[in-house]
Amino acid sequence: MDAGTLVLLHSPLVGVESWGTLPEALGRGGVAATAVAVGGDERPPFAERYVRGAVDGILAARQRPGPPVLVGHSGAGPLLAAVGARLRAAGRPGGGYLFCDAGLPEDGASRLDLLAVEDRDMAEAFRAELEHGGRFPEWGDAELAPLVPDPAARVALIGSLRPRGLAFFTEPLPTAPGWPDAPCGFLRLSAAYDGWAAAAASRGWPTAGLDAGHFHPLVDPDGVAAALLGLLGRM
Repeated sequence: MDAGTLVLLHSPLVGVESWGTLPEALGRGGVAATAVAVGGDERPPFAERYVRGAVDGILAARQRPGPPVLVGHSGAGPLLAAVGARLRAAGRPGGGYLFCDAGLPEDGASRLDLLAVEDRDMAEAFRAELEHGGRFPEWGDAELAPLVPDPAARVALIGSLRPRGLAFFTEPLPTAPGWPDAPCGFLRLSAAYDGWAAAAASRGWPTAGLDAGHFHPLVDPDGVAAALLGLLGRM
Protein backbone atom coordinates (compact mmCIF):
# COMPACT_ATOMS: atom_id res chain seq x y z
CA MET A 1 0.00 0.00 0.00
CA ASP A 2 1.04 3.61 -0.49
CA ALA A 3 1.34 5.41 2.82
CA GLY A 4 1.98 8.85 4.12
CA THR A 5 3.93 9.04 7.36
CA LEU A 6 4.31 6.10 9.73
CA VAL A 7 3.29 7.43 13.15
CA LEU A 8 4.90 5.48 16.00
CA LEU A 9 2.93 5.37 19.25
CA HIS A 10 4.63 4.09 22.41
CA SER A 11 3.01 2.10 25.21
CA PRO A 12 1.44 4.13 28.02
CA LEU A 13 3.81 2.26 30.37
CA VAL A 14 6.96 3.74 28.83
CA GLY A 15 7.96 6.83 26.90
CA VAL A 16 8.85 7.61 23.33
CA GLU A 17 12.38 6.47 24.18
CA SER A 18 11.20 2.90 23.61
CA TRP A 19 11.33 3.52 19.85
CA GLY A 20 14.98 4.62 19.86
CA THR A 21 16.21 5.44 16.35
CA LEU A 22 13.52 3.45 14.53
CA PRO A 23 12.13 6.59 12.80
CA GLU A 24 15.53 7.24 11.23
CA ALA A 25 15.83 3.58 10.21
CA LEU A 26 12.42 3.75 8.52
CA GLY A 27 13.53 6.91 6.76
CA ARG A 28 16.56 5.08 5.40
CA GLY A 29 14.09 2.52 4.07
CA GLY A 30 12.33 5.23 2.11
CA VAL A 31 9.30 5.90 4.32
CA ALA A 32 8.82 8.98 6.49
CA ALA A 33 8.23 8.22 10.15
CA THR A 34 7.70 10.17 13.34
CA ALA A 35 7.54 8.99 16.94
CA VAL A 36 4.89 10.88 18.91
CA ALA A 37 5.48 11.47 22.62
CA VAL A 38 2.18 11.07 24.47
CA GLY A 39 1.67 12.43 27.97
CA GLY A 40 -1.07 13.88 30.12
CA ASP A 41 -2.58 10.47 30.92
CA GLU A 42 -1.43 10.13 34.52
CA ARG A 43 -4.98 10.17 35.93
CA PRO A 44 -8.35 8.69 34.94
CA PRO A 45 -9.66 8.23 32.38
CA PHE A 46 -6.18 7.02 31.45
CA ALA A 47 -6.98 5.55 28.05
CA GLU A 48 -9.13 8.46 26.88
CA ARG A 49 -6.41 10.90 27.91
CA TYR A 50 -3.80 8.86 26.04
CA VAL A 51 -5.97 8.80 22.91
CA ARG A 52 -6.51 12.56 23.03
CA GLY A 53 -2.81 13.18 23.59
CA ALA A 54 -1.86 10.87 20.74
CA VAL A 55 -4.24 12.55 18.31
CA ASP A 56 -3.08 16.03 19.33
CA GLY A 57 0.52 14.94 18.78
CA ILE A 58 -0.25 13.38 15.40
CA LEU A 59 -2.10 16.44 14.16
CA ALA A 60 0.76 18.70 15.29
CA ALA A 61 3.52 16.59 13.70
CA ARG A 62 4.98 17.38 10.30
CA GLN A 63 3.93 14.66 7.88
CA ARG A 64 4.07 13.81 4.23
CA PRO A 65 0.88 14.06 2.18
CA GLY A 66 -1.25 10.95 2.37
CA PRO A 67 -3.03 9.10 5.15
CA PRO A 68 -0.85 8.31 8.18
CA VAL A 69 -0.29 4.71 9.19
CA LEU A 70 -0.46 4.16 12.95
CA VAL A 71 2.17 1.87 14.46
CA GLY A 72 1.48 0.81 18.04
CA HIS A 73 3.96 -0.95 20.31
CA SER A 74 2.90 -3.06 23.27
CA GLY A 75 0.14 -1.36 25.30
CA ALA A 76 -0.52 1.19 22.57
CA GLY A 77 -1.97 -1.55 20.39
CA PRO A 78 -5.35 -1.86 22.15
CA LEU A 79 -5.80 1.91 21.74
CA LEU A 80 -5.05 2.20 18.02
CA ALA A 81 -8.68 1.77 17.00
CA ALA A 82 -9.77 4.63 19.27
CA VAL A 83 -6.93 6.83 18.01
CA GLY A 84 -7.98 6.08 14.44
CA ALA A 85 -11.62 6.93 15.20
CA ARG A 86 -10.68 10.27 16.72
CA LEU A 87 -8.43 11.06 13.74
CA ARG A 88 -11.33 10.36 11.38
CA ALA A 89 -13.53 12.70 13.40
CA ALA A 90 -10.81 15.35 13.05
CA GLY A 91 -10.81 14.96 9.27
CA ARG A 92 -7.46 13.08 9.16
CA PRO A 93 -8.36 9.41 8.65
CA GLY A 94 -5.56 6.91 8.93
CA GLY A 95 -4.41 4.68 6.12
CA GLY A 96 -3.59 1.59 8.13
CA TYR A 97 -2.63 0.03 11.46
CA LEU A 98 0.57 -1.84 12.29
CA PHE A 99 0.83 -3.70 15.61
CA CYS A 100 4.41 -4.15 16.81
CA ASP A 101 4.48 -6.77 19.60
CA ALA A 102 1.17 -5.33 20.75
CA GLY A 103 -2.26 -6.32 21.98
CA LEU A 104 -5.26 -5.84 19.70
CA PRO A 105 -8.27 -3.59 20.30
CA GLU A 106 -11.20 -5.28 22.04
CA ASP A 107 -14.09 -2.88 22.66
CA GLY A 108 -14.76 -2.33 26.35
CA ALA A 109 -12.15 -4.79 27.60
CA SER A 110 -9.77 -3.75 30.36
CA ARG A 111 -6.04 -4.33 30.18
CA LEU A 112 -6.43 -7.10 32.75
CA ASP A 113 -9.11 -8.69 30.54
CA LEU A 114 -6.67 -8.67 27.63
CA LEU A 115 -3.96 -10.22 29.80
CA ALA A 116 -6.40 -12.95 30.82
CA VAL A 117 -6.88 -13.83 27.14
CA GLU A 118 -3.15 -14.59 27.02
CA ASP A 119 -2.78 -16.25 30.44
CA ARG A 120 -5.64 -16.38 32.95
CA ASP A 121 -3.50 -17.55 35.87
CA MET A 122 -0.98 -14.78 35.27
CA ALA A 123 -3.78 -12.21 35.08
CA GLU A 124 -5.23 -13.37 38.41
CA ALA A 125 -1.84 -13.22 40.11
CA PHE A 126 -1.18 -9.80 38.61
CA ARG A 127 -4.56 -8.51 39.85
CA ALA A 128 -3.79 -9.74 43.37
CA GLU A 129 -0.46 -7.93 43.33
CA LEU A 130 -2.10 -4.70 42.14
CA GLU A 131 -4.84 -4.99 44.77
CA HIS A 132 -2.10 -5.04 47.40
CA GLY A 133 -0.71 -1.76 46.13
CA GLY A 134 1.67 -3.04 43.49
CA ARG A 135 2.56 -0.98 40.45
CA PHE A 136 3.82 -2.00 37.03
CA PRO A 137 6.32 -1.74 35.44
CA GLU A 138 9.14 -1.28 37.93
CA TRP A 139 11.91 -2.82 35.87
CA GLY A 140 15.50 -2.17 36.77
CA ASP A 141 18.80 -2.52 34.98
CA ALA A 142 19.11 -6.24 35.71
CA GLU A 143 15.73 -7.08 34.16
CA LEU A 144 16.26 -5.02 31.02
CA ALA A 145 19.94 -5.73 30.34
CA PRO A 146 19.23 -8.98 28.42
CA LEU A 147 16.67 -7.19 26.24
CA VAL A 148 18.49 -3.88 25.74
CA PRO A 149 22.27 -4.47 25.78
CA ASP A 150 23.21 -0.87 24.95
CA PRO A 151 23.68 0.95 28.29
CA ALA A 152 22.61 4.38 27.01
CA ALA A 153 19.44 3.03 25.43
CA ARG A 154 18.68 1.07 28.60
CA VAL A 155 19.15 4.10 30.85
CA ALA A 156 16.84 6.13 28.61
CA LEU A 157 14.19 3.41 28.65
CA ILE A 158 14.32 3.00 32.44
CA GLY A 159 14.05 6.75 32.85
CA SER A 160 10.90 6.74 30.72
CA LEU A 161 9.03 4.09 32.74
CA ARG A 162 5.54 5.08 33.89
CA PRO A 163 4.43 2.60 36.60
CA ARG A 164 0.64 2.20 36.96
CA GLY A 165 -1.67 0.83 39.60
CA LEU A 166 -4.91 -1.16 39.70
CA ALA A 167 -7.16 1.59 38.33
CA PHE A 168 -5.14 1.81 35.13
CA PHE A 169 -5.32 -1.91 34.43
CA THR A 170 -9.02 -2.36 35.23
CA GLU A 171 -10.62 0.58 33.41
CA PRO A 172 -12.62 -0.35 30.27
CA LEU A 173 -10.78 0.71 27.13
CA PRO A 174 -12.46 3.00 24.57
CA THR A 175 -14.70 1.56 21.90
CA ALA A 176 -14.36 2.21 18.17
CA PRO A 177 -17.43 0.98 16.23
CA GLY A 178 -16.71 -0.02 12.65
CA TRP A 179 -13.04 -0.79 13.22
CA PRO A 180 -10.92 -1.82 11.38
CA ASP A 181 -11.54 0.85 8.78
CA ALA A 182 -8.16 0.40 7.05
CA PRO A 183 -5.66 -2.42 6.39
CA CYS A 184 -3.86 -3.95 9.37
CA GLY A 185 -0.65 -5.90 9.93
CA PHE A 186 1.13 -7.51 12.88
CA LEU A 187 4.83 -7.81 13.70
CA ARG A 188 5.74 -10.24 16.48
CA LEU A 189 9.00 -9.54 18.27
CA SER A 190 8.75 -11.83 21.30
CA ALA A 191 7.09 -15.10 22.28
CA ALA A 192 4.82 -13.30 24.76
CA TYR A 193 2.83 -12.01 21.78
CA ASP A 194 2.38 -15.33 19.98
CA GLY A 195 -1.31 -15.37 20.89
CA TRP A 196 -1.93 -11.91 19.48
CA ALA A 197 0.03 -12.77 16.33
CA ALA A 198 -2.20 -15.83 15.88
CA ALA A 199 -5.31 -13.68 16.42
CA ALA A 200 -4.10 -11.25 13.76
CA ALA A 201 -3.44 -14.07 11.31
CA SER A 202 -6.91 -15.53 11.97
CA ARG A 203 -8.37 -12.21 10.82
CA GLY A 204 -6.51 -12.50 7.54
CA TRP A 205 -3.98 -9.78 8.31
CA PRO A 206 -0.42 -10.07 7.03
CA THR A 207 1.93 -11.04 9.86
CA ALA A 208 5.68 -11.36 10.33
CA GLY A 209 7.89 -12.45 13.18
CA LEU A 210 11.37 -11.82 14.52
CA ASP A 211 12.94 -14.08 17.14
CA ALA A 212 13.98 -11.13 19.23
CA GLY A 213 12.88 -9.26 22.36
CA HIS A 214 10.05 -6.91 23.21
CA PHE A 215 12.27 -3.83 22.95
CA HIS A 216 14.02 -4.91 19.76
CA PRO A 217 13.67 -1.45 18.15
CA LEU A 218 16.40 -0.42 20.63
CA VAL A 219 18.61 -3.33 19.56
CA ASP A 220 18.21 -3.60 15.78
CA PRO A 221 16.25 -0.63 14.42
CA ASP A 222 17.16 -1.46 10.82
CA GLY A 223 15.90 -5.02 11.19
CA VAL A 224 12.62 -3.89 12.76
CA ALA A 225 12.24 -1.19 10.08
CA ALA A 226 12.72 -3.76 7.31
CA ALA A 227 10.10 -6.06 8.88
CA LEU A 228 7.58 -3.23 9.24
CA LEU A 229 8.15 -2.04 5.69
CA GLY A 230 7.75 -5.61 4.45
CA LEU A 231 4.38 -5.80 6.19
CA LEU A 232 3.38 -2.42 4.80
CA GLY A 233 4.03 -3.72 1.31
CA ARG A 234 1.62 -6.62 1.93
CA MET A 235 -1.24 -4.53 3.31
